[in-house]
Amino acid sequence: MSSKKESILFIATPNESSSILKSPEFSSKFNIINYTLNTIDNFLEFLKNHNGDNIVAIYGGYPAFSPIGGLTRSLLEHPHFPKHTLKCIVLCSRGYNGIDLEALKDHGIKLFNYQDDEIDENTIVKDFKKGLVGNDVADCVMWHLLEGFRKFSYQQRVTRESKDTLTARSNTCGKPGYAFGHELGQMINRNSTLYTESPRGKKCLILGLGSIGKQIAYKIDHGLGMEVHYSKRTEDIEITQMYPNWTYHPFNDTLLEKLDMFHSIVISLPGTPETHHLINEKFLSHCKAGELILVNIGRGNILELSAVKNAINEGIIRHLGVDVFYNEPTIDNDILIDDRLTTITPHIGSSTKDVFSQSCDNALSNIFNISLDQNFTSYSRIV
Repeated sequence: MSSKKESILFIATPNESSSILKSPEFSSKFNIINYTLNTIDNFLEFLKNHNGDNIVAIYGGYPAFSPIGGLTRSLLEHPHFPKHTLKCIVLCSRGYNGIDLEALKDHGIKLFNYQDDEIDENTIVKDFKKGLVGNDVADCVMWHLLEGFRKFSYQQRVTRESKDTLTARSNTCGKPGYAFGHELGQMINRNSTLYTESPRGKKCLILGLGSIGKQIAYKIDHGLGMEVHYSKRTEDIEITQMYPNWTYHPFNDTLLEKLDMFHSIVISLPGTPETHHLINEKFLSHCKAGELILVNIGRGNILELSAVKNAINEGIIRHLGVDVFYNEPTIDNDILIDDRLTTITPHIGSSTKDVFSQSCDNALSNIFNISLDQNFTSYSRIV
């Protein structure tokens, strides 16, 4: 291995105000190389030109290698890729799709993602805060749920257009004269009036109760006053003891017969073969017709889009709120419909300054620690 000063290749922009990045210990130990990914060929040419720079870490941030289709075995094993000096790749995201984990293992390259459910005892991040991602994603869910019940964004749009509160309520209602504001007009293909409603006391089913799902449940219980139900493979006994008013339902076919009791369903599941197209025609046919608020912050392909679109048109789904999409970054046309019935956010559930800063520092901390100890491991190590 070269005796030159160790280098970090940044293929994403970090938090430039990071105290770790700006520290004398960090700057004296590492040389910083910046590169913006565009094509594989250009990246390999860049690596060829930096062959002697002793690259020991790649900072992937959030996009990582997605601009060039991921980190494949063929890319990793290319002669210009710094596999002989590279100790680790660090990410700011929890997901690591598109990275060949087996290829990394074969070459002894470690991969770290971002997790904040626990605090690493070896972290050099000051004032590390647990549960930031779950908290911020839960806020996003709360917004989509409130939109489903109260339709604030739709009413805001009408108010901006009318520039008068009384006119706005009348226009929203679709009737002349005074309007209280609870009627949102006649729904096409439904032969019914859409009303604003309170979430208080209504039942919400959370599919998946991991670290994010738990924070969603806590907030809709204590913030919206909803009745919490959750479904996963096995009951969380600790949760049952802490929150005896939360109701568990096994994640199996018996759940179908219970779906019509829920006014809202929040999907907080990972994208797996088991969850692919979980929300399909069969699932939706058992739901509370005309009242279902469906929110997805899991993965886009959990929804079977044709079935969801039909359920909206047929009046089964009252509101669809999504922060993830089937063909990201493209937003599906089936989702871009009447804003009385849908709300969309561009996969920003955890996109806050707090998460960005801490995830950056966590990644830099992992680089620093592994440079001191090749055998270093942490809570966020994937490979």
